[in-house]
Amino acid sequence: MSGTLEKNIISPSEASGVVQSGFDFIDGLLPFGSVFPVKSNDGKDTVTWQKIIPPKETDAMKFRAWDAEAAHGKTVAQSGENYTGLIPLSKMGHISERDVINHTGDSTWLHDKAVEILTQLGQEAAVRIELARIAAMVDAKITVEENGLKANTWTFDRPNSISKLTPAKVWSDVKSDPVTDVQKWVDAIKKERGRTPGAALTTSKVIDALRTNESFITEYTGVSLANSKPRLTRAEVLDVLRTACGLADVRMIDVLYTDLEVNNGFKMPVDTNTLIPNGTFIMFPSYNDTGLGFTASGPTAEGQDPEYGINKSVNDGFIGAMFSGGAPVKYDLWANGTMMPILQEAVSTAKVSVLG
Repeated sequence: MSGTLEKNIISPSEASGVVQSGFDFIDGLLPFGSVFPVKSNDGKDTVTWQKIIPPKETDAMKFRAWDAEAAHGKTVAQSGENYTGLIPLSKMGHISERDVINHTGDSTWLHDKAVEILTQLGQEAAVRIELARIAAMVDAKITVEENGLKANTWTFDRPNSISKLTPAKVWSDVKSDPVTDVQKWVDAIKKERGRTPGAALTTSKVIDALRTNESFITEYTGVSLANSKPRLTRAEVLDVLRTACGLADVRMIDVLYTDLEVNNGFKMPVDTNTLIPNGTFIMFPSYNDTGLGFTASGPTAEGQDPEYGINKSVNDGFIGAMFSGGAPVKYDLWANGTMMPILQEAVSTAKVSVLG
């Protein structure tokens, strides 16, 4: 970082609080903030977690004849402990030479402009973490290839048996049987030592395909197909998923994030219609399940540098700072943190491609 640390216009301690507040505000709005809640990594840059692993087959002891040698058994070790390094997450903002000229000697304007930029940087950090959380939930892995990282992949070991599931018939077929499909997938999750799903993440295209599904129509109306209406509403489809499949909280990702943008005045940096493939159906225990995963928040060099005067009791969370530069006179705003979403219980998640 070039330039001189600027403490008079806004101190690093105040700047860090602004960045963290910007992050916390958006993180509180985003759906997967509750699935992967932020958790302090106690000042460490390597996070450890205990994953739930499928059980190994238990051998059975054998009877033997009197005086016969006992058969030797095999010892199978099982360990679910995992660890990985956290990922630095950083960005700079800028107050230009022109801005300085137009507000000569106006330290109040500079302070307020710095707060505006630092808040935005914190919000952008929350959005980037949310995108990583979506990848963790959908693919049980995170791949990052940006800003010096060369296609690094962090994998959370979802068993193959629940990673690439498909229905007996694609759900766009009006004669498919989604209720039976879901019941089979629930059994597959339980077989891998996972917990029963009560939530799902999908797309509006999947829900719209089920609006004309014959079994869903008769399930909802309770009468023969000949006496039923030709299509359900989205709300009625969600009701069948709740009552017949036990999926009480099914959300359409494209609708979800579009509504968040409209209602809260911020824009995701990606097309919300392309966040996951259109035919994707992800099942997991709950959007408020505290055991499914977390987002580890680790240390920064600035957080422990006396010059910054941040003085955190635990070195975690985001920091912010303002730097001044001469020739030309300008200011840079810096936000930095180390974070990593962890899907701790991948065995309780299933990925299905339901539209083919």
